[in-house]
Amino acid sequence: MPDTPITHLERRKIESGVMIPLVQAFQKAIGKERANEIARSVIVELARQDGERWSRQYGKDLPAMARVSGVWSGGGSLEIQPLAASADKLEFNVTRCKYAEFYQDLGLPELGALFHCSRDFAMVEGFNPELALERTQTIMQGASHCDFRFKRKA
Repeated sequence: MPDTPITHLERRKIESGVMIPLVQAFQKAIGKERANEIARSVIVELARQDGERWSRQYGKDLPAMARVSGVWSGGGSLEIQPLAASADKLEFNVTRCKYAEFYQDLGLPELGALFHCSRDFAMVEGFNPELALERTQTIMQGASHCDFRFKRKA
């Protein structure tokens, strides 16, 4: 039986059904800081692997990174305001984030930032180490928008 395609957001929601209680149990057992540190290291490595996989699938340039952002926003998961796109930069704002809404509805935006937002920089490293991401704020952490700025490293 073939897999049923799901959006990236649906995948993250399914993962959260295991990750939330697991990390919360570890937080109680070994302390919040240490549990989050361990979870972050695993999540960052998985994100690096995602970046490597996406670069094999889409390519390693900034137009390919734009296609990856299309995966993130699939099914209306993100509302993206494009700002600039060229061979040297890709800039956009996320003006609505259903990933953040999901974790905020659960009352767990801190875990949302850990499970979801902390992936972005490592994903870029795996995707193409010649690219850099600058992001100074996220909706998950209370900002009005997420500011994604990708560029080629000098």
